[in-house]
Amino acid sequence: MKKKSILLLAVAIALVAASIVGIAACGKVSDGNYVIVAPDGAPALAVSGLAAQTFEYSETVSVKAEVVAAGEISKRAQTADMAIVPANIAAKMFNEDTDIEVVATVTHGNLYMVGKADAPAVAELTQLKGKIVASIGKGSVPDSLFKAMLTKAGVEYVVADDTANIAATEGKVTLIYGNDGAAVLPFVVKGIASYGIVGEPAVSTAAKSNGLTEKADLQALWNKTNGSEGGYSQAVLIMKKSIAKDKTFVTSLLSTLQANADKIKSSDEYAKEAVSNLKGIYESTTLKAEVMTAEIVRRSNVNIVAVDTEEGLAELTAMLETVNGVNPQSIGGKVPAANSGFYFD
Repeated sequence: MKKKSILLLAVAIALVAASIVGIAACGKVSDGNYVIVAPDGAPALAVSGLAAQTFEYSETVSVKAEVVAAGEISKRAQTADMAIVPANIAAKMFNEDTDIEVVATVTHGNLYMVGKADAPAVAELTQLKGKIVASIGKGSVPDSLFKAMLTKAGVEYVVADDTANIAATEGKVTLIYGNDGAAVLPFVVKGIASYGIVGEPAVSTAAKSNGLTEKADLQALWNKTNGSEGGYSQAVLIMKKSIAKDKTFVTSLLSTLQANADKIKSSDEYAKEAVSNLKGIYESTTLKAEVMTAEIVRRSNVNIVAVDTEEGLAELTAMLETVNGVNPQSIGGKVPAANSGFYFD
């Protein structure tokens, strides 16, 4: 009987010890004033609430936002507590042994195809055979996804580097590039390209002011090509692993970000307020309050989907696998494995 009591006591001690280890493994975020660094443009809308009011998780832990030029985000993310980056950059950082974990997708595609008023709408990618298409960011996620979509649709493409002497290729799509929407739109306006791929809010502002109209929703074409519904992971929130280990903190922060996303999609007033908030911390923002609307925010697909959900994990891995098939260098050579520590769980 005595031996049995000792055995039961030992089991109880072991269970308590295991419980303590489990709690320690979950971790607790260290005291501090943290910052989410976000790139200018649509991804910055995801932190517009934090631009106006610091997230106070506790008396000793807070989070605020910082916005930087889009071209600076890759460098800044290397040392940031938290950052919003293109999904391929997150994978590349991880594959290069940067101490980060991806916790959520915050934008799910904001790309649209525009053309002159008399250009046909594009319902099938096969319609683009024999056409010249200008796109933002050679080698970027938008470029890789579009190439993958063409390949899956059985449409061949060629890349033309000399835009001064460009000519369409029979039976194939000819691709040319601009660094951003402002560089892409003139190709279409001047008739050099039949279509241009740009993101919001350029579609609803710059494109329309240049007499161009929307011809295709790239997210809809992506969903049609892949049999999906939610679009694709375009910008994601990453954190240092020491921060992401506190799941309660992460969940609370994501809930705050989602509340902001819901708010700025609900009315033009809140959409304009979001840009004003961002301008307060980054005066050079390319977003303009005077033209911002709730519809533009909705078309920018700002929505916080955690990677520890089945939906969130599937969306991110599908996008990374697609990019890996076209441009593996852009994600660091491989898709991080499920148990690699890259995905918040």
